[in-house]
Amino acid sequence: MIKINLLPVKRAAKKAKVPVDTAMFQLVVGLGIVLVFVGACGYRWQMLVDEVALKTQIKESKTKELDALKKKVQEVEDYEKNKRLLEDKNRIIEQLRKNQGGPVRLLDYLSQSLDPLKIWLTSVDGDAQVAINGKALTNDDIVQFIRNLQQSGYFTDVMLEESRQAPEEGLIIYQFRLKMSVKG
Repeated sequence: MIKINLLPVKRAAKKAKVPVDTAMFQLVVGLGIVLVFVGACGYRWQMLVDEVALKTQIKESKTKELDALKKKVQEVEDYEKNKRLLEDKNRIIEQLRKNQGGPVRLLDYLSQSLDPLKIWLTSVDGDAQVAINGKALTNDDIVQFIRNLQQSGYFTDVMLEESRQAPEEGLIIYQFRLKMSVKG
């Protein structure tokens, strides 16, 4: 048997209830979706804020580390600069010490070669290549001076470039010019 309810009041009441329940359900579901979306956005925003804070901390620590390393690099550069200056000064001092004895020995050997002769020197120029200008009373004195220089062992390639006779204050004097090399 089939039952059919033909009462219109009850039907109208059911129809009125259904749309309100569906609208309410849709409103709650929509509100829930919006809340979930807002929650997800808030969570992502918080994650980004934390990440920015972490990156800022890392940047600050790296900046401090960079400043410390720059100071160390500056100290190393200053140290190397001072080291180069000291090395240059030491090299100059050593060079001066080496050169200090050169002119003294040169003049010593020259004076030893002049000893018994009647020669006087007017100029001595040079270090490794020495040019000497002088005057003598005789050509024999000049020849003996050249022999003495060669026998000293300190000079090599002793060569007479010029020897000429010139009157000076009533005397005949020989002017000469020599070139020679100094050993080591």
